[in-house]
Amino acid sequence: MVQSIDIEVLLNLMIFSMFFTVASTELMAASAILFKYNESKKKVFSFLLPIWEITGTFFVFYVVNLEGMAPDILPLLAYSFISYILIFLILYVLRNTVIITAENIWKNAKINRRFLYSAYAVVTFVLGAMIVMIYTAFLGGHGLNIKTETFSLAPFISFLPDDGFIIGIAVLFFGLAAIFYGLNVNRFLPLIVTIIGMLISGTSVLELGDTSNTTLFIIPAVFTLLIPLLWIFPQTKHFIEKKLVFQGLLAISVFFLAYSQYPYLLGKTLLITSVLNNTAMQTQMFYATIIGGVILLILTYFFYDVYIGSNESKTHESKGNLED
Repeated sequence: MVQSIDIEVLLNLMIFSMFFTVASTELMAASAILFKYNESKKKVFSFLLPIWEITGTFFVFYVVNLEGMAPDILPLLAYSFISYILIFLILYVLRNTVIITAENIWKNAKINRRFLYSAYAVVTFVLGAMIVMIYTAFLGGHGLNIKTETFSLAPFISFLPDDGFIIGIAVLFFGLAAIFYGLNVNRFLPLIVTIIGMLISGTSVLELGDTSNTTLFIIPAVFTLLIPLLWIFPQTKHFIEKKLVFQGLLAISVFFLAYSQYPYLLGKTLLITSVLNNTAMQTQMFYATIIGGVILLILTYFFYDVYIGSNESKTHESKGNLED
């Protein structure tokens, strides 16, 4: 059964799906750097700083919208995960320092450039795992006490579906990395790895949250599988490697996966509609989000069309020169 949804929540889920999709490109970049470093020099490095800026913009946009829609959620998150947020911020600063050093001043340093990028990749994985951990905690509720606003890691990791969801997401993005960045791997490898990641994360999410909207689970599965399937065939490979197409399909998958849990959080113990603002502020935030969202989408489109398009053409030209 498909639930009707509040328009404000629908808009928030759309923003979340876009933020998560953009953030996933950094996790995919980390995978490429660790396992395909030499190839990443041409296909990944030029995207790191621009993607970082887009991810930060979407994150702020999502948090501001969430604060206007459900102001009680952010204090719960802040108090419950305060120690993890502090660790996250420290690692985030460390990651930014490493990437700036690797991009701009490594030539004058004694530190190996590969070491710097590998450090960036490892820290990015840890940051990504922490974000997925917080999302999983809100999804299943294990270790998260809403009354005392505390989070305990032991009950969380002792529940295997929590671990499985995080691991499955990591495996999934590892499989999709070759497609997004056009890496030279066996054409069937991304499909195999993606299926493994989907099985692990999909089985886990069925144990975590609401499973009454089973119809909605089919949509993200189909759209996610469509990405590696299109990459197999030469006729559609170049099409799915287009950054906007790839991220569009992935955003649809994330949206419907998140929508499948509506209207509950914390393992069906928290009704989302009970924490909505339901004031004039929420209405004004809704209209402001639409205006800001349109502007942000237009700027994002121009970024992908101009910056990434020019980099892709350079990559293809270099391939052609090597073949000649």
